[in-house]
Formats: sequence, structure tokens, C-alpha cells
Amino acid sequence: MPDETPDPCSEQQVHTQPNALELEEFQRVWTELINAALHARSRGGHGHRGAEEITLTQSLLMEAVRGMDNPSVGAVAHIVGVSSPSATRMIQQLERKGMMARRRSERDERSTVVTITEEGENVLAERRKYMERKQRQVFDAIRPSLRPVVLDVLRDLRAAIDDT
Repeated sequence: MPDETPDPCSEQQVHTQPNALELEEFQRVWTELINAALHARSRGGHGHRGAEEITLTQSLLMEAVRGMDNPSVGAVAHIVGVSSPSATRMIQQLERKGMMARRRSERDERSTVVTITEEGENVLAERRKYMERKQRQVFDAIRPSLRPVVLDVLRDLRAAIDDT
């Protein structure tokens, strides 16, 4: 008598191959999600005089600098995913606003290291508080019974994005 247990490999292939309508719906919803996030980001001030003066990429650059020990401009550019000239321009803009400082590396004079100033730390702290409030509002808007599912989906999306 043949084994009637479904082959897990073939069953998984059926679930991993989206049909055209599923893919189209995913693309539409993905675009709507990104647009909603961008729209939400553009609404309202951040509550601190400097917070609204920096771009998302600049804040990511500053956060990257916070997590590194005497980072060079090139290292920060690599982490943020921008070119060194772009990182240099952003850092110069942030320097003019008093949020970052540059100096020659003591280990390698060809290299420039960057730091966050006290003003920059204040702006980042205010931005983090603002983002935490927004995240809380979104979280509160999700039905409690769906929260575990949403967390699983977000983790899966993160893994899928990392893999592409």
C-alpha cells in the first residue's frame, strides 16, 4: 500500500509560488504601505527645532555614527548605503546645523572621523521619542488578536528583504 502522506517539499513549493493575482495584490498593498509611511512621515512637526531640519537618511547616518567607535566617513557611508561623497555632503550639512563634527583620524591622517554633537544627540533623542509615539499609535490601532500575526509577518518581511 503506497504512503499517502503528502510530500512536504511539493506542498511547500505550491505555497511559495504565488499566482499572478496574489503577486499583483502584494505589489499593490506594498506600494500602499510605503506611501502611507511616507505620507505619515511628512505630516506634522517633530517637536524639536532641529528634528524637522534633517532628512531620514541624515538621521540614519547619525544613528550609524552613534553605534560606531570613531567611524570614518567611508565606514558610515557603507553602513548607511550611500556613496562617500553623499555621506560627506550630508555630514557637512549636519555640521553647519551643529549636529555633527569632523576631524582627522589620529590613526590615519588620510581618514576623517565623525562624531555626533550634543545638539545632534538631542535631535536624535527627540526623533526617537517621536517615532516611538507613532509606533505606539500604529500598534494600538492593530486588533490585539492580530498582533502576533503582524509580528510574524513583519519578521518574515524583514528576512525576505535581507535575503534579496
